[in-house]
Amino acid sequence: MKKQGIFNSQIASAVSSMGHKDILTIVDMGYPIPDIANKCDLVVDKGSPRFLDVVRMILKELAVEKVILTNEMRDEKSNDYQEIQKIFKDKKFEYISHEKFKEVAHESKIYIRSGEVTPYSNIMLVSEVIF
Repeated sequence: MKKQGIFNSQIASAVSSMGHKDILTIVDMGYPIPDIANKCDLVVDKGSPRFLDVVRMILKELAVEKVILTNEMRDEKSNDYQEIQKIFKDKKFEYISHEKFKEVAHESKIYIRSGEVTPYSNIMLVSEVIF
């Protein structure tokens, strides 16, 4: 049995298959995930698990080069946005419209749906090379 890290087999498999510049997208409960996308739905209840909890879980195993957020998340200056700024303080940030986010996210290796109910709590993590 695995001792630490990500225990969800679908997420662990997706993270381990990621190469440099691949994208992993974490979204809120209401985000429209395409039917054909590789997705892992973690929602157990409205608000659970929280967006930031899922982000922190992913960071246990994923090396991140760049963070892509929406202009809307940045402009609302939510608590989640402020925390994302702290978590990824040494990383590159890119901001795009919510509509563009939905287009770019189609390139994701996997979508992970959290139970978050705060609008625009969506993030794309671009993987980094570790050497």
